[in-house]
Amino acid sequence: MLSSLHIENVALIKETTLIFGEGFTVLTGETGAGKSIVIDAISLLCGGRSDRELIRSGESYAFVEGCFEDFDEDTLVKLEALGVHPDEDGALYLSRRVAADGRSSAKIGDRQVPSSRLRSVAELLINIHGQQDTLLLADSSRHLPLIDSYAGNADVLSIYKERYTRYTELCARLEELKERVADAAFRKEMIEYKLQGLKKAQLRSGEEELLQSERLRLRSAEKISAAAAEAYGQLYGESRSADERLYAAINAIDRIKDALPEGAELLERLESVKCEIDDIADTLRSASEVDADAAAEKLDKVESRLETIAVLKRRFGTDFEGLLTARDGLLKELEEIESSDTLIEDLEEEKKVAYDGLTAAAAHLSAGRKAAATRLEGELASCLAELDMPSVTIKARIIQKTPAADGCDEAELLISANAGETPKPLSKIASGGELSRIMLAFKTVTADAAPTGTMVFDEIDTGISGKTAQKTGVALKKLTYKGTQVFCVTHSAQIAALANTHLLVRKRSEEGRTQSYVKALDKDGRIEEISRIIGGIDVGVAARDAAAELLLQAEKL
Repeated sequence: MLSSLHIENVALIKETTLIFGEGFTVLTGETGAGKSIVIDAISLLCGGRSDRELIRSGESYAFVEGCFEDFDEDTLVKLEALGVHPDEDGALYLSRRVAADGRSSAKIGDRQVPSSRLRSVAELLINIHGQQDTLLLADSSRHLPLIDSYAGNADVLSIYKERYTRYTELCARLEELKERVADAAFRKEMIEYKLQGLKKAQLRSGEEELLQSERLRLRSAEKISAAAAEAYGQLYGESRSADERLYAAINAIDRIKDALPEGAELLERLESVKCEIDDIADTLRSASEVDADAAAEKLDKVESRLETIAVLKRRFGTDFEGLLTARDGLLKELEEIESSDTLIEDLEEEKKVAYDGLTAAAAHLSAGRKAAATRLEGELASCLAELDMPSVTIKARIIQKTPAADGCDEAELLISANAGETPKPLSKIASGGELSRIMLAFKTVTADAAPTGTMVFDEIDTGISGKTAQKTGVALKKLTYKGTQVFCVTHSAQIAALANTHLLVRKRSEEGRTQSYVKALDKDGRIEEISRIIGGIDVGVAARDAAAELLLQAEKL
């Protein structure tokens, strides 16, 4: 349950901390006093849209923090799945801050989280029913989700949606492949034309770089030959060459190697140098013996190969690596076209298997909806009878449709408020008061299927009064018998009298600023407030007596 709510700079509320208990809590006050501000604050806390218009005029931020306690086991398991844990005292704090520049931040405990995560956690703890939600009940597209909620179809619907996504993806892939096959003959001709030059060229990775290096070497062949010959002469060909001098040095060291401690090592090193010079000399001799005609012929071949590559690069508008990528891509596409018949057959089979799985899931989902709809009709009628609609008939009509993201069913709630009348769509005949009671009946019958620790109703009493309002209040209070904490913003004296806790919202001017504040009422305070609701501007003895009588009646209900 929501045990406390701290509000700062939200609309007309400067700062307040509200302490809540179990059971049924009502908020009353004059129109414009700020009752809905409390609901707006709770909505913000639960991840609702962070509108900077909520910030109190002249302030730089708005802040809301709520403390939740007394979780049931099912809620704790769901919180655990989200990686959220109450603190050591069993409390869980959620908070939201909105800055004047429009930026907002959210926290679970002391950890900052995205507002979407805050919303996921809050949905497990609190359910807010606003005035707009009642109006949306007239929209038949909202009825199927209501039936699914009542039936507890979340897991079954999730399985169906996974299979539907798989099936639609296969359909799209198959359609795309068939379109490509229809254009395959022309496309194949174009690919083969593009591949002709690429395949003939037989390009190899890194080839262009090697050819460019080879071209540079061949263009310098004469210089290389002359320099190599000169270097070879210095090592071997000239009198007193490096080879001769090294040989003389080896002989000299050999004569003293036994007398000189380092002699053997020096001799070994000189002989190693001699071997290295011999190897270098062989390489230089080969480099100096270049056949000019052969080099020129090879250069022509290298130049021709590089020109072939350059032509292909211009044609495809890419670099050498891009040519390799284009070739591989075209080859793969050609292979797909040539094997498209097999691919189509495989995809057709996959599609059939996926469709069979989809229809099986749809049938399971549909059967659950129809069974739930039958139960729902009876429970809603029973609940509405307690809400002063004794002759009501409710029909949950479910008809089949082609597979869609939400299943193979369409649902519409039909109602007859009077005996002997044929049920018709809610949007056609239900009044505002009837819609309010039908929505409350829905909340009542779904409380077991989708339990929430706290439920908030913003003016669920629209369009009702007298004994109907009293019966509505009784229904709200009954929700608390199942362990649900209920809040209700109301203009009804009958509903207000049934509350366990009565909060009065008023506004006053302080230092030239208007401020709303919230006050918990004692018995005398409740009599005064309920008599105000009954009597309006002039509250007399009769109104106070009526208020006291309502409170007395409430104690007996």
